[in-house]
Amino acid sequence: MKIRITILLLTFNALLFSQEFKVIQAIQEKDSDFFDYEDYDENQKPIGELIFLKGCSWYCGGSVKTIKSSSELKENNGINYSPKNAHDFNKNTAWIEGKSDYGIGEYLEYCFDFSEIKDYKGSLGINRILLANGYKKNKQTWENNARIKQLKVYLNGKPFAILNLLDSFEIQTIDIGKIKFSANKETKLKFEITEVYEGTKYKDTAISLLMFDGIGVH
Repeated sequence: MKIRITILLLTFNALLFSQEFKVIQAIQEKDSDFFDYEDYDENQKPIGELIFLKGCSWYCGGSVKTIKSSSELKENNGINYSPKNAHDFNKNTAWIEGKSDYGIGEYLEYCFDFSEIKDYKGSLGINRILLANGYKKNKQTWENNARIKQLKVYLNGKPFAILNLLDSFEIQTIDIGKIKFSANKETKLKFEITEVYEGTKYKDTAISLLMFDGIGVH
């Protein structure tokens, strides 16, 4: 009898966990599909810096109202590690958590709010995350610092998904399903670090870009 009860409890817990979390595997992409130079000369030689999502994207109509984090690494030599760095279209900046260990349990939280857009009726939403894991400024910096192996995602405070990330220097994407933004309330997405890939030199865990693709713009 005890064995049957134990089996039933384990089955119930497994079902409950599966209802709370979708487990989603990141997909490897190429930087060349997401970055382009500012311009080119008459001989097609690149001019300027590489730009993330150059041209039209979800951000032609979509936006993030605020971004906050549970902690951030202290500014060093004029370089900051603010949570906003994860959403600034710049691969050379990064959010780095501020704990003395690898930052398990630290998080980024994004707030979406389109209530100030005139005649907005809830058409905007996201369905994909575009992610540059680690400190992508250059390969050596990327290797020195820790990268995120797994994120736990909360939608408006409730468990939503587990994201298994790749230990890759190039861009990866995560198809998260359709999340639409209401016309009359804020929507919050929290990304909590649960596992990391260790760096060769530092225990600081970094992420250079955590941005979005979605629906309702065109």
